[in-house]
Amino acid sequence: MRDILYPKDTQFKFYRDSLIFVGAMALVGILGFAATLPQLIALGTETEVLIDKSLDLITITVPPALPATMSVGVAFAISRLKKSKIFCISPPRVNVSGRI
Repeated sequence: MRDILYPKDTQFKFYRDSLIFVGAMALVGILGFAATLPQLIALGTETEVLIDKSLDLITITVPPALPATMSVGVAFAISRLKKSKIFCISPPRVNVSGRI
């Protein structure tokens, strides 16, 4: 009964790896911008264009849709379970049941 009322916190390697991936891509974007920044300044690029280019680079290198895609997948799984009259009140538990 205690395990049902107070379940252990589950951490999936996929979530950790996806955060590491997003962090690595952000680092690549920052390093790429830092490498091109001196050249852009030497060419006399305006400040607004520099900001625009930096935001473009970060948006391109870091996938902003990754967390949303994972959430949509869990929501879709919950809706499919409801059709089979299986109700889940904790979305992270859907991943636990998938591992079983």
